[in-house]
Amino acid sequence: MGAVLDLVQDMERALGRSEPDLSPWFHADFIWDGNEGCGRKTSLPDFEENWRRPFHAAFGDCRFDTKLWLEDGDWAACIGTCHATHAGEFMGIASTGRPLRVPYIDFWQVRDGRIAHNKVNVDLASVAAQLGWDVFEGQGWDRLDPPTPRLWRGKQGQGASAEPLDVVHAMEAALQRSDVDVSEYFHDDFVWDANYGCGLKHGLQEFEGGWYLPFRDFFGNRDFRTEHFMQDGDWAACFGACHATLETDFMGIPATGQTIRIPYIDFWRIEDTKIAENIVRVDFASIVKQLGGDVFRGMGWENAIPADRNAHPAN
Repeated sequence: MGAVLDLVQDMERALGRSEPDLSPWFHADFIWDGNEGCGRKTSLPDFEENWRRPFHAAFGDCRFDTKLWLEDGDWAACIGTCHATHAGEFMGIASTGRPLRVPYIDFWQVRDGRIAHNKVNVDLASVAAQLGWDVFEGQGWDRLDPPTPRLWRGKQGQGASAEPLDVVHAMEAALQRSDVDVSEYFHDDFVWDANYGCGLKHGLQEFEGGWYLPFRDFFGNRDFRTEHFMQDGDWAACFGACHATLETDFMGIPATGQTIRIPYIDFWRIEDTKIAENIVRVDFASIVKQLGGDVFRGMGWENAIPADRNAHPAN
């Protein structure tokens, strides 16, 4: 563990204590860049007012359970779940007091001892589903999952014998080429674990039939533009966006050939020389927004003032 991860973990403890002043951990003009429904905050006051305040109003008794931490250079990343109670209004749903799971994935860039950039995905669609609202109205690709859930039965603890990023770069190049057979890069029994609306695939066959094939059919002229890669131990991770054209009707919206961005965040665990586990977030709600829809019906936590997309992290 290095100084970057030390800082980020200390910040998470501060969030757990509900510290009122986060300035010891964040630059005043840091960027908090979230998925659709969460928004983009371009300063610490913006983050406090337009994310932290509504989060604590909606979710009480928060406990952060972070299962995986990665560190590489001036970046740290994690995967976890906030366990909370539904304490206040959320997306128009009044408080129920129900226990909730709020899944999150975070990347942080640290500069001069403080966090300058936070790329994050908080699965608000999953939270809505726990409260009885399917924001994708039955059209999510998790409907392609087999009806009977199965447990992960893959090999465990074998370790990587290749550099994780070498494996991931080769796999991404294959996706860029639209290779049909990707068995060279994945174990037959690997698990693909995605956000609500995308699904959970156990094994290469389910992944190819329930994700990779429809992804190729729906989205043409694909260009994967990954903004940042990192690796730590047996894991690699990245975030970016696939630029593509919509070739097939999506979530009830007619296909027009429009060019869209498909934001993604990926974590991969390598065993031997292949991918054994892929934890991923693909922002389907963002695609719908680009096509003129809004799965959150105007109740997302984006700023009332349009986010400044030209703002950059603190230097």
